[in-house]
Amino acid sequence: MSTDLLSPAPPAPAEGPRHRTRREPRRVVPRRSGDPLLVAAVHLLCLGLVLVGARVEWLRNSIRLDEAQSLWQTNHSYGDLLRIIAEDVHVPLYHVLLRTWRLVLGPDIGTARTLSLLFLLAAVPVFYLVARKVLSRPWALFALVVFSCSPFLQWYGSEARMYSMLVLVTLVSQYFFLTLITTGRTAAWTGYATTAVVGVYTHYFFAFVLLTQGLYVLLTWRRLPRAAVVRMVGVAAVVGAAYLPWFLWFRANGSASQTRPNLPEPSSVDYSNVYSQFVFGFQSDTINTVLVSAWPLLVLAALASVRAGVRLGRQTAYLVAAAFVPVLLAFVVSHLVTPFFLSRYMIAALPAVLVLLVVFISGLSRPVARGLAGALLAVTVLGTVVQATNPDTPVTEDYRTAAELVEEGARPQDVVVLSSPFTVYPFEYYYDGAARITTLPVWDRQGPAPAYDPARLPEEVASIAEGHQYVYLLLSYDQGYEDEVLQYFERNFEQTAEHSPSPDMRLLVYRVGYSEALPAGELEPAAG
Repeated sequence: MSTDLLSPAPPAPAEGPRHRTRREPRRVVPRRSGDPLLVAAVHLLCLGLVLVGARVEWLRNSIRLDEAQSLWQTNHSYGDLLRIIAEDVHVPLYHVLLRTWRLVLGPDIGTARTLSLLFLLAAVPVFYLVARKVLSRPWALFALVVFSCSPFLQWYGSEARMYSMLVLVTLVSQYFFLTLITTGRTAAWTGYATTAVVGVYTHYFFAFVLLTQGLYVLLTWRRLPRAAVVRMVGVAAVVGAAYLPWFLWFRANGSASQTRPNLPEPSSVDYSNVYSQFVFGFQSDTINTVLVSAWPLLVLAALASVRAGVRLGRQTAYLVAAAFVPVLLAFVVSHLVTPFFLSRYMIAALPAVLVLLVVFISGLSRPVARGLAGALLAVTVLGTVVQATNPDTPVTEDYRTAAELVEEGARPQDVVVLSSPFTVYPFEYYYDGAARITTLPVWDRQGPAPAYDPARLPEEVASIAEGHQYVYLLLSYDQGYEDEVLQYFERNFEQTAEHSPSPDMRLLVYRVGYSEALPAGELEPAAG
């Protein structure tokens, strides 16, 4: 009798040429009871890694320019907040949530950063669900560890901005999308449409996520469940109707014509840097040059290891699109319309990139896969550590140290000049000194910051310097005219001190008056 109780006994074998090989009984593999415990344990480990990364380093960082703007914007009433955001380059959902969060738990920067940290913590289990769509359980858990150690995510997971919320919303959207392209269930479409509405109110870049999903449906509609294209059009209509009120309000408030950042058109190096930063984090120019130069070798190694004739499944093919198409679209639009190509805007593509890296590794032979997996985890952890400890990390903005230096040296007869004007917010968060603060161009904070006018520079500097002994000039964000301001001060005044609190931040002291007043406080002597 067959040992397989789930199927009838096989017929007796015939003799002669009609003999058939006896079919082996189907084996029923028992479900390992330890798997749910392993999944839960790895999730707890990953949540702990995110928390440790935040507590050890990121929550102790000085407030940065974008964070100071978040605090300033959410200090206003809900009505004024919506007006201010409409005049800016963002959508309002995160800021409304942040204002509510701060009203309940407190106004300081630590409280604001904790909200971003909660979004990243919530993204951990969702990332695992997405990874399980294309990976086995062990490899999905490994991908989850890499995700939780990611230096790029660790940085923005504790910044008081909307980027970790964007990651969470994108992952939820991808989970529903990967479900509906294989099953077409109504519940998946409902969840997908709801997430799409939330996403377009989280960040403008989410539109590229939706556009990529729409293009995927159009290009693969023959392989998708019936009526998928019709339902996708319906989702687009729902999203458009939900977004229309904000679009009209945005247009009525000037379409952010006075607050758009002055960014250069991106180059191919900028495009490569996005993916380098996704994997290795923010590194100094020296380290980043080595990393970017190694990408061609990594691409060649990947191509050499891909087996000919292998066809991607629907879900893996979508993740390839999700990893590269949104960034490519942003690159093209930055050339055709207006430059806005910053790696933090592209963060929605990062989860798909990490999943694809693990998909690639998991398809190799076991010894090679294990070696590459260990190397990927090692460079991820090392990138996080170096990013946190290296004083040359380029995204560091140490306004706290700059404010302390000015407090130690400046007297009431001195003046602090900040260029660009909106850097006054992070500086004022820490500054409690005697010298008056002003900006260049001069800004009364009644409306948008004024545009720089080189013809007015001598007049404005003369007005600022009048009646003062020393000018403490802080250069921390170049809007295209920083070098011109610096050269004007160098030509017309005596520099007495200089300090660099962090990369791309310079605090310079110039003597502008020669009365018998007390000298400026001691700072690091100027070179030469």
